[in-house]
Amino acid sequence: MRKKEGRFWVCGLVAFCLAGPIRLSAGDRKDPKAVEVAQALRQALGGDDAWQKAHFVRFDFIVAQGPATLVDRSHLWDQWTGRYRYEERLKDGRVKIVLFNTATKKGQVFLGGTRVPDGEAKRDLDDAYAAYINDMWWLAMPWKWMDPGVNLKYLGSTTRGHETDDEVELTFNHVGLTPGDRYHALVSRKSHLMTHWDYVLQSHEKGSWDWEYGETHGMKLASNHRSSDGKTTINMGVVRVLDAIDDAFFTDPARRLAELK
Repeated sequence: MRKKEGRFWVCGLVAFCLAGPIRLSAGDRKDPKAVEVAQALRQALGGDDAWQKAHFVRFDFIVAQGPATLVDRSHLWDQWTGRYRYEERLKDGRVKIVLFNTATKKGQVFLGGTRVPDGEAKRDLDDAYAAYINDMWWLAMPWKWMDPGVNLKYLGSTTRGHETDDEVELTFNHVGLTPGDRYHALVSRKSHLMTHWDYVLQSHEKGSWDWEYGETHGMKLASNHRSSDGKTTINMGVVRVLDAIDDAFFTDPARRLAELK
């Protein structure tokens, strides 16, 4: 977890590519029962074909505690080319816009409508890339279980409320911005969706969140998260997977993602 505004940085895998078949690596440790749970989870989310057809992904990352909004970020990703638009509303009311490519991490930064000189933009570009990794993890982590570098260990069944879940531990093989993170994920035996995660990060910080889902373009992605103490929510906005958009969203800082319906 990165200690920035709101303390809601949980960085996931660096190579976050939605499309493509399940890939295994010789160094991964995935036990058979955990793989069975992961494959059922992926089908419940919409299946491999839905991922392969995804082109543009639009979502938000809004952290709230009671009436207070702690973090307000918006994202648009062209996952076929890596083009990215990142918008962040700062505490002083200004909007920061970063237009970059996730493959090269290069691009342009605009603050309050004014372009930041290239020589001063690196920190903002790095922060936008970290936000892409972090926020996408909160959006789509359940799709990532079978990626190379992810270890899966089945921990047995557990009961929360009236529902029985399969518990799976996820650890990582030298991948991601924080490979020392450890997740315990609960997958409903009824819906086969991941409904909850507990994590201990390599920074030793802990978290416990319930997951809620919405459906777009034939696939399920996170719509909202609630902390176990009930005090905090992380809302993903109106999540959409789109087949086509105006390219100006990746080039024109005057546009706003709120316009993209």
